[in-house]
Amino acid sequence: MQTLPLKNILIVESFNDSAFIRLLLKDLELFPETDTEVIDLHKFPDPDNSDKILRGKTAIGGKLKSFKGDWLTREKYREVQRLGIILDFDKESLEQNLERVNQAIRGAFGEQPKLATENEFVKIVVAEGGVNIELSAACFFTKDSSGNGNLDTLLYEIRQHPESLVPYADCLKNWQTCVNESDSKLKVSQDLFSKMWVSNFLRAKDRDQPKNQRVSGDFEAKQHELIENFGSEMFDLKHAFLTSLRTFLSSFKSA
Repeated sequence: MQTLPLKNILIVESFNDSAFIRLLLKDLELFPETDTEVIDLHKFPDPDNSDKILRGKTAIGGKLKSFKGDWLTREKYREVQRLGIILDFDKESLEQNLERVNQAIRGAFGEQPKLATENEFVKIVVAEGGVNIELSAACFFTKDSSGNGNLDTLLYEIRQHPESLVPYADCLKNWQTCVNESDSKLKVSQDLFSKMWVSNFLRAKDRDQPKNQRVSGDFEAKQHELIENFGSEMFDLKHAFLTSLRTFLSSFKSA
């Protein structure tokens, strides 16, 4: 298959986010034939301090600085036209999340038009070292039915066949209820519950796979492989809660 010029960059938080976005791109028939690269924010050197390792959504500024260097100097990235930033909504407001992204864009590219909402592109223009380049940038914040949350809380809500219980994961609900109704000073938040549920759910599903297709080695570090390879069997990729994310990803389809 002929390699297509790289046109789109999508920056996500973790390996699991990257695997799930790849899964959706494939379902949208935008991957692997697409000209889009998905980059995660998991452990990379700080471009301002090589002794420091960055990770997670707070590292978006460092990653954009790193990408700017690639964009200006590496032939592979010279034809990139669109940049998408996908971070967890978490419990911050939309305004706080947007400001995080806008600050990161300013820090990497200098003063640029501000992103005023999700799924709305702005033009970034850079003239440096005799090179004049521009691209369109937009952001999206992963959320569940509550309007906030993260990938884990979303995956918990979009599982395939929720009526078919997976005890290794679903019995955690009894534990959450027991703890939260007790006198314990430690409570189990929905974020913590969903994170543990997803990990246990994936581990149980991994055991359902033929032995030669199971995740090998450190499961926590490699569970993203299960999402990418078997996610369509475990999660409803057409779920209504994914409509806005699918719309965002569709905007990166080449004409």
